[in-house]
Amino acid sequence: MTDATIVATCRAFTEDFPDQHFHLVDALTRLGHDVDLHHRVDGHFPDGELCVDVPAHPRGRPVLIVQSLTGPTQSPDAALVSLLATARAYRDHGAGSICGFVPHLAYARHDRLVPGQRRPLFARLLADLAGAAGLNHLIAIASGAQEQLDALFHRPGLSLVAAQPLHRHLLERLDTPPTCLVAPDTGGHPHVRGLGAALGLPTVGLVKRRLGPDEVRTVVPQVAAMPLTGHAVVVDDLVTSAGTLVAAVAALRTYAPELRISAVVTHLRPTGIGLRRLDHLHRSGGLSGLYVTDSAGHRAGVRGVTVVDALPRVADEVAAVYGAESAGWRRVHARRL
Repeated sequence: MTDATIVATCRAFTEDFPDQHFHLVDALTRLGHDVDLHHRVDGHFPDGELCVDVPAHPRGRPVLIVQSLTGPTQSPDAALVSLLATARAYRDHGAGSICGFVPHLAYARHDRLVPGQRRPLFARLLADLAGAAGLNHLIAIASGAQEQLDALFHRPGLSLVAAQPLHRHLLERLDTPPTCLVAPDTGGHPHVRGLGAALGLPTVGLVKRRLGPDEVRTVVPQVAAMPLTGHAVVVDDLVTSAGTLVAAVAALRTYAPELRISAVVTHLRPTGIGLRRLDHLHRSGGLSGLYVTDSAGHRAGVRGVTVVDALPRVADEVAAVYGAESAGWRRVHARRL
């Protein structure tokens, strides 16, 4: 298949999402792409150093590299280096457009400099590394301040494309329809308002103030038209320490004690304290249910948490975005030649 699209899987992805790369292969095939699968292209030398071995010469063919950056089987740092090394291997051996798909983008929270802190702008560093490794496009399921991330990744030869955050799919899994959607912080207001408008549901935006790495305080604004009864659903992008979720539930409970509260969250990367907090929310009845995707590679066995597979629901979108981005790269490359 000399003109076939190469789908290259990294080992962390195959371990975090067993056999799920076939969803992407099927989606590409249905769009008319011939697909050549390069399975588990990265490994290690006997001394532990990373080894990437491309099984066939790419010869100008487009490549889709699939990797998990935040799953339990490999540290984010090691998984990131595997992705970058795989991209460089295909670039050095003459591949055409190279696109990476990572269900959850590691270091996405490091999207801006914080006053009083002297930390690196890691998302920008990630963009620099991706470009240097030879990636033309990076696709990830949306998370956090997407506009800020887009700006950091927007540079000649590289773009970041966000797939849908899957909140609508998660809302469909609720045992009781929502009567109100809640954004737990200012950054989530626009997305939740848009989601509410699409579903015909009222929305409320909470105000959050961070007190420390794992502690936040959240209040319901006085101007909010918050219902006192019904089923309010908190819509968020990421849960790690669960501090934001705990604060949101507390604020809603204070404002409306009879309100039923659930949450839908795209990415779950629970820390130890996060797992304890989620268990307490369930045991105390503070949260009726938490619905998450497995996009970060975690399938936490926590009571009250329902996990929905992400790949079957984003495969068609990823394939369509990949096809459009790689076709655009080929047109630009042809003009340059």
